Formats: sequence, C-alpha cells, structure tokens
Amino acid sequence: MTLIDMQHLTDLAREAGRIALRWFRHTTVTMKGDATPVTEADKAVERFLTAELRRAYPEFGILGEEGADMDEDARFRWVVDPIDGTNAFAAGLPVWGVSIGLMEGIKPLAGVVYIPAVGDMFMAGLEGPATLNGQPIRVIENGPITPQSIIMSATDAHLRWDIRFPGKVRAFGSCVAHFCYVAAGSALAGLNTHTAIWDIAAALPILERAGGRAELFSGDPLPLAQAARGEKIPEPILFGSPRLL
Repeated sequence: MTLIDMQHLTDLAREAGRIALRWFRHTTVTMKGDATPVTEADKAVERFLTAELRRAYPEFGILGEEGADMDEDARFRWVVDPIDGTNAFAAGLPVWGVSIGLMEGIKPLAGVVYIPAVGDMFMAGLEGPATLNGQPIRVIENGPITPQSIIMSATDAHLRWDIRFPGKVRAFGSCVAHFCYVAAGSALAGLNTHTAIWDIAAALPILERAGGRAELFSGDPLPLAQAARGEKIPEPILFGSPRLL
C-alpha cells in the first residue's frame, strides 16, 4: 500500500529535531490555558511540520498539540507533537521526541518518532516491522521479571499508586519515548496518565508493529474515538507485550 513516503517523514523529523536543538538548554517555558507547558521550540517545530506536511499531502488533515487543526473530517490526518516531553526539553534533559503520526479516521496507521538529543529514529510504516535506526525491533514478550527489569512510568505515579514492582521504575517524561523504548525491548512495559491523541498517534503503530499492545489500566481497549476528538483518555494506559500486560 503506497500512501506516504516514509523516507520523507524521517527527513522531516530530523529537520524538526535540528530546529528544536537550536533552543535546547537555552529556552523558557510558559503555561498554556490547559496548564501544560510550551516553549518557542514547540511552536517553531509545529509551524515547520504543518507547512511541510500540508505542502506534500494537501488532501490530508493535520492536528497538532500546539493548535494546528486543519480538515478534521479528512479521511487521513497527520497528528503532530512537535516536542513530546517539553518539561524535560526545557530542563536540559535529553529524552524528548518529535512525533508524526498518520491516522485514518480514529485508527493510527503509521508513525515516526525521533529523539534528537540521542539520535534515535523509530518508525513504523503502513506495512513491515517497526524499526529503530533502520533495524527491526521487538517487545520483550515474556519474563522473567528480575531486579534489573525496567518499566517506564508516568511522572505522577509516585503520587497515585503504591508501586511494588520488583525491578526498576523509570520516568523520562516523554510518553512517545516510553512507548518506543518498550517497543524496542529496552523496558518490559510502561504506564502513562493524562494521555492525548498526539501522545500515541505515532507511538502506537510503532508499539503494535513490534508485537506490543496498549490498553486501559482496567484492561479495556483504548477509547480512540474519544481521543481523536481531542479529549484526554480518562484512565491510565498500560503498554507492553500482550503476554506481560
């Protein structure tokens, strides 16, 4: 199925990363009306990606975390998170990502996630495996769970739960990075809260092509129709291999 040029998307993600790196470690954060952070880098990257995607795919809609909202009724829609992990970015920490996802209706189809500070490019096209820097990746499909095992955690997990996982719990502050490193087998599983569609539109296809699954903490399927309308997913989500979830 030929619909999009994945090489073009990875090129856009790399250029978006270069734009963001111009502000890295010398930027300031302001708070939006929904009490989430934003920087000039977020806005500049979204402007760049919106313009380039609109030029290359004029028939597609575009939704961006920083306000882009074009042709919401289009069959195919790009969902862009210019910098996922804005607090980490502003603090000078290296784990934050540029996320470009393609959706058909409410279904995430393909995605690119680029972690510029460490040079990791995750990708899942319309077919074939998920990859990290061109090499196929796979989730950890079964145990054992040891003291060295890692799960990726929501940043507010210590406020919400009594965590007794016997291994290590890590919160990098970037949902897309958590998804992708679970997809690559660096961590067993992950848990995220306050999840929006731009957090998962690119990351979910990468996880699924790597053999993983995401579901609500209750075990129910993700409410993608609700998320596609711009609403936050009301429950925490858990992601990893189906066997381990």
